[in-house]
Amino acid sequence: MTSNEILEQEMEKGHKEFQLVTTSDFDEWSRMEATLSFRRAENDSKYFFTRYYASLLYHENPDFNRSQTFYISSGSGVSFKESFNLLQGRAVNKNLTNLDGEKYNAWIQLDFNERTANHNYKVRQFRAQHGYDLEKILHNYPIRELAPEELKLNLIASLKRGNLHPVTFVKKDKPEKMYIAACPQYKTITILSQAVRVAQMLAFQNIKNN
Repeated sequence: MTSNEILEQEMEKGHKEFQLVTTSDFDEWSRMEATLSFRRAENDSKYFFTRYYASLLYHENPDFNRSQTFYISSGSGVSFKESFNLLQGRAVNKNLTNLDGEKYNAWIQLDFNERTANHNYKVRQFRAQHGYDLEKILHNYPIRELAPEELKLNLIASLKRGNLHPVTFVKKDKPEKMYIAACPQYKTITILSQAVRVAQMLAFQNIKNN
């Protein structure tokens, strides 16, 4: 049975609220699980997706586990992949709406050192006035993918979703594979070499095998 079929089946039951569970693997070392909450509108048969509780799980090393509730407003919010990126500590760029209904753009990032009253991690925001210009910063580095316009736009879009994106650094005509992520807090980018990524993978494999 597909996810849509399960959703339709639950809606047909007519309960005021119900939950569904989904999972996904976005890297080699962890698993994402989410409990999706749906609520029926008052005096209506329509259901709304209101929030989901996302958990980043390292079954062989639970010290790395993190969870957060993400709320959905008017059908928009943080996607499942974006929640993975946020729980891994990276920043995501989103179009948001304040309490007065005014729309604005900001980078959001979880603060793992501070909790809110509902036990969520505090969400830090870096708005336009913070002065973080991702495209300008990228041009400070010898990134091959900045030359073709289409690849540059894809790269920027990926970084705005919070992804750790593979790129090629050209150093003295020698290409070197790197992984980069947006870092609005310090107005820079995070850079990981291929060797560091391999070391991370081996470290988690050793944890799993021990």
